Amino acid sequence: MDTKLIPASIVDTLKRTGPLKFSDLFKRTKKQHSGFSEEHLNTLLMRLEIRGVVRVYRLPKGKRRIELV
Repeated sequence: MDTKLIPASIVDTLKRTGPLKFSDLFKRTKKQHSGFSEEHLNTLLMRLEIRGVVRVYRLPKGKRRIELV
């Protein structure tokens, strides 16, 4: 698993599909990159949010929505 390509893959997925829920983004990313965990996705989303690439919104019932800025 090449971890350097995963953030680009996340951005590409969001460009193609638009905003996604965390669970949907995790499923799509896990299909492309084996050995991928939710913790790893959380870390990558936090880094992308700090850089101003994505925005993460909290939804009711503990869900999250991720979209490009």
